[in-house]
Amino acid sequence: MNNILSYKNKNVGVLGVGMSGLAAAKVLLNSSAKVFVFDDFKEKPPTLVESNWVNYQKWPWKDLCALVVSPGIPINKNIKHKAIKLAEDHNVEIINDIDLFMQSKPKAIIVGITGTNGKSTTVALLHHILKFNKIKSVIGGNFGYPACEIIDPGNDGVIILELSSYQLDGASKLTLNLASIINITPDHLDYHNNFEEYLSCKLKIIDFLNDNGTIVYNEDDKLLNQLIKKDKYQQIKIFKTKNINFQDYINDNISLNGKHNQVNASIAISLAKNLNVTGDKIKRSIKSFKGLPHRMETIYVSEKIKIINDSKSTNGESTAAALSSFCNIFWILGGQPKNDGIGAAKKYLNRVEESFVIGESYNFFANQISKNSKNSKLNKCITLEDATELAIKKAQKSNLKEIVILLSPSAASFDQFINFEDRGNKFKEIVNKQLNEGVLIC
Repeated sequence: MNNILSYKNKNVGVLGVGMSGLAAAKVLLNSSAKVFVFDDFKEKPPTLVESNWVNYQKWPWKDLCALVVSPGIPINKNIKHKAIKLAEDHNVEIINDIDLFMQSKPKAIIVGITGTNGKSTTVALLHHILKFNKIKSVIGGNFGYPACEIIDPGNDGVIILELSSYQLDGASKLTLNLASIINITPDHLDYHNNFEEYLSCKLKIIDFLNDNGTIVYNEDDKLLNQLIKKDKYQQIKIFKTKNINFQDYINDNISLNGKHNQVNASIAISLAKNLNVTGDKIKRSIKSFKGLPHRMETIYVSEKIKIINDSKSTNGESTAAALSSFCNIFWILGGQPKNDGIGAAKKYLNRVEESFVIGESYNFFANQISKNSKNSKLNKCITLEDATELAIKKAQKSNLKEIVILLSPSAASFDQFINFEDRGNKFKEIVNKQLNEGVLIC
C-alpha cells in the first residue's frame, strides 16, 4: 500500500466512505496521518476504529492540512456540503482521491480516459493490449483499483485511469501523458446542474495533459471536433481516430460488436499505438479480449434466442448503442430515469418487438415508448424477475428468428438494486434458474 511521507503526523479529514473514500483513509493511515472520517449516510465501516470515525463538525479544522472529498460530493458548486465550507473558512486544502494518488509521485506513463459511455470497455481493452504484450499496466480510478491504492509499475509501466466527471471536477493535481474523451452526452445533470457544467468537467482532462501530451478522440464526433481545436490547446498534440481497418483489428471478436464498440476499440488501438505498440501486436492481442460483465455481455445463446446483459447502460445514449446492434429485440428496461429517459434510444425503437418495463417509473417509460413507436408492445412487469420470465416465455412462443432478449435499462438501478452490478447479477441468476429448470429449451 502507498505511503505518502508528507502526511506523517498530519491531521487529515476524509468525507465519504465509498470505495475511494475508504481507500483514501487506508492510505493516509498507512502514511501515519491522524485521520478523521465521516459520511452523512453511512455507519462506521468495520475497517475503521472509533477514533477515526468523527462527525465533521467536531474535526480539528484549525489543525487540518487537507480534506479528501469523495466523488459525487460537490466541491465547486453553489450548493456545497458544510464540510467544504468549513475547509474553505479554515484555508484547508481540498483534494480528492485522484490528487492523493498523484501525491504518491508515480513514475509510470499515465493515461486518462473519460466520456459519457464506453469508458470501461476502452480502458479494459487498452489494458488487455498492454498486458498481452508484456507491458506493465494497472487500471484504476472509476474502474479497477481506487486511484490512491494503485501501486506504481515504474518507468516502464503504464497507469490507465478511468475518470468520471465527478473525479475530474474535484481534481487539481492530476498530470497525464495521454488522454481520451470518447464522447460527451448529457448525464449526471442532478450533480452538474446543466449540460454546460458537465461538458466543462469532461474537458478538464485536456487541461491535465503535460505540455506535448496527446488527446485522442473520434474524428466523427461533431461536438468534440468543435470543442477541441489546436488554436485553443497549443501545448498538446491532437490525435483523431479514423476507425481504419477496424474489422482487421477486432478479428470478429463478439465482445466488440456494434458501432459504439468500433469507436471504443479505435480509441484503445490509437492509444496503444501512441504507447509504441505495433499494429500486428495489437491485432494479435485483441483476438483474446473478453468483454466486461454487464456491458453487452452475452449470457445465453441458442439457435433462436440470444440473451444479453447490458445492465451498465444507465442512460439513453448507452442503450441506443445496444438497440442499434440487434433486431427482433425483447427489451427489458426501467428503474430510476435520468432527465431524458430513453433519450437517443428513441431512434431505434423500430428494432424492438416488445418492451418489458420494470421499476418505479413505468408510466414515465411507457409514455416515452408509446409516443415514439406505434408497433412496440408494452408489458408492465415491475420486478426484473417478472420481466425476464415473461420475455423468455414470449420469445419462445414467437415465430421470429434470431430473437435478442436485452436487459438495457436506460435508467439508474437504485430503486430496486444496490447498483448496476447487483442488477446485472440478479438478471444472470434469473436466466440461469430458467435454464436449470428446463424453461430455456430453444
